[in-house]
Amino acid sequence: MNDRKSENFDSVILAGGFGKRLSPLTDTIPKPMLPIAGQSAFIRNLKMLRRFGFDRTAVTTMYLPEQIESVKFEQGYIKYFREETPLGSAGAVSKLKNDIDDCLLVISGDCICDYDLKSAKEEFLKSKCDAGMVLCRTKDSGEFGSVCVHNGKITGFCEKPSVRDTLSDLINTGIYFIRKKVLDLIPENTVFDFAKDLFPLLLQKGYSIAGIEPQGMWFDIGSFSEYHRCNMWINNAENCIGKHTSIHPNARIEYCVIFDNCTVGNSALRGCIVGEGAVIGNDCIIPPGCVIGPNAELRDGSSLSPGCIVGTGNTVTGEAFVDMFPRPKQNLILDDDSIIADDSDDGYYVRLGRILGSNGSIIAFAEGSDTTLPKACEIACGVSETGNSCTVISGGNASVASFAAMEYGQKCAFIEYVDGRTEIRLFSSDGMPFSREELRKLSGMNASESKKAGSVYLLPHGALVKRYLLMLKASRKIPKRINIAEGKENAFFRECAEELGITIDGHAPIFNLTDNGERAFAVLEDGREIPYWQLLTLCCIEGRKRGIILPRDTPNTVERILKRHSIDVAFYSDSDSEERRLAGSDRLPRDGIILALTSAWIAEQVGLSLGEIADKLPPFSVSTRNVFTDRDKMTSIIARLREENGNGRSAGFDFGEGRVSVFACASGRFRLVAEAVDSETAEEISLRAIDMLEKRKNEKK
Repeated sequence: MNDRKSENFDSVILAGGFGKRLSPLTDTIPKPMLPIAGQSAFIRNLKMLRRFGFDRTAVTTMYLPEQIESVKFEQGYIKYFREETPLGSAGAVSKLKNDIDDCLLVISGDCICDYDLKSAKEEFLKSKCDAGMVLCRTKDSGEFGSVCVHNGKITGFCEKPSVRDTLSDLINTGIYFIRKKVLDLIPENTVFDFAKDLFPLLLQKGYSIAGIEPQGMWFDIGSFSEYHRCNMWINNAENCIGKHTSIHPNARIEYCVIFDNCTVGNSALRGCIVGEGAVIGNDCIIPPGCVIGPNAELRDGSSLSPGCIVGTGNTVTGEAFVDMFPRPKQNLILDDDSIIADDSDDGYYVRLGRILGSNGSIIAFAEGSDTTLPKACEIACGVSETGNSCTVISGGNASVASFAAMEYGQKCAFIEYVDGRTEIRLFSSDGMPFSREELRKLSGMNASESKKAGSVYLLPHGALVKRYLLMLKASRKIPKRINIAEGKENAFFRECAEELGITIDGHAPIFNLTDNGERAFAVLEDGREIPYWQLLTLCCIEGRKRGIILPRDTPNTVERILKRHSIDVAFYSDSDSEERRLAGSDRLPRDGIILALTSAWIAEQVGLSLGEIADKLPPFSVSTRNVFTDRDKMTSIIARLREENGNGRSAGFDFGEGRVSVFACASGRFRLVAEAVDSETAEEISLRAIDMLEKRKNEKK
């Protein structure tokens, strides 16, 4: 290829994706070739590029490439580059780095927008940044990449975040401006994505990334709902009917997308998608959300349930009500770390077991009450139906369940009854709570069944205690004496202390665990409390820890104190990461028994009371409270707080007396973490933050 600048590519369309979420529509058509109001997404994007002055376009293809490569487009210059092996979005583009302009526009083949890309490019060039990302605002960033922006520059990313990890209401549209030098950072012959790999690497190395927010509409047509919504928006909510499609004159069709070469009899269709070559007979009822695959046939009198998916070439016989949803897709209601179970559904736990067991053996761990043990057994039955085994354990808290997952190397479902409802916490085989990616995968899974039943085991409580004691003994931080509070939450703690030969006396301090067993706190003789964060901090300092990995909502004060003592501090979020994987090997921050025993052991070793050791720490207090809010405004409020206060681990308010960090929660509430020199001040600034949040909620951006 001639290497003159005038012949370099100024734009790239990424058209190699498989489009699995749009199956069966994409069984025979690559996603960029799906019709959008009578014209393929690919052609629409080519026309848009030419309209805004991008005349030389490279197109990367892989899945069903012939259909894309056969497109003849008269305007400008197009060259196709077929990927033989997947290299990721950035990896594919890096192959072209010797034939591109210094400023390259990259656009995903599954996005449709009406942005002025010429103006967007001018804004990027004016910023003098190394890369640029086109952004748009949304109420729910969970299916996209959440982006944090300050003074026009991107300061953070989180790909497909949980509600708690959401950085703002700004999301990545998959449209980028890339300087040529940036592509040199992409390793050769390695799967490398723009969003997951390249942009985080740019921030890490100090490169600047512009956040560009143009006016207009944008759609990611990667889901049925967004594909349908895009068609309706472009066609002004009118039916989108393909070429050579025959429709009975009396058919009732509203808000539908019907591909080419279809036949529709005298039937009722509303809000559905009908793939190419499908045949729909007379007197059929197709309600909203249905997808009819290519060449499928619905014979006379067929009725579908809402959201039904009919596969490619399938036939639905008449005079029957058909519910063909891939079943059983469990409706998982999430509340941060927990699944809120549906106790009104008799088959809920068996179906959940089938889904959990689809990927291997499982531990079903009941907290020990008469309510939760039968549910653990139902989950075990479901797991057994998949052909995998399930171990049922009863008696313990979430921390012990986490240990069981790590000790036996299996995923664990912990069932507990909280405030009148059943909650299920899921732990990975490393003892960490399920990541955002694992929960997303679980939500989209179908249950599997096997002709061969798997085994169900009941693990005696004593066997688990022995394993746990071995872990404690291995730490070699066992005090001679300790005082443990009475109460159900401390029963397992007291049992372990007795088995370890620790004398339980009545002297202060009195250690207590939280209900889930993951945290501990101590009460001194004078009634003062040493809360969890102080205990953890003093254990790190006095225990000579070199480094620790903590959750992202750790108070800033704790981070500052630890770093002041030359302790490396890293953080993990709900998303999968190297930090999260490494955090699984250190149970001190997540096991209240270990934290309490370590605290008591340190006091014995240094010859000081726990109160005297705690007094060495700078005074600080942490107060946490929940505030319910308008769910639709949560991400926009988080975005404004970040924009006003700059970059950091969390959004929030900085007061002279302290800081209040604000975290969004899945249940439609904010969790406020206030930190100050004393509890009274922490409570005061927490209340002030609530007032300011209320004002933000009522303000218009």
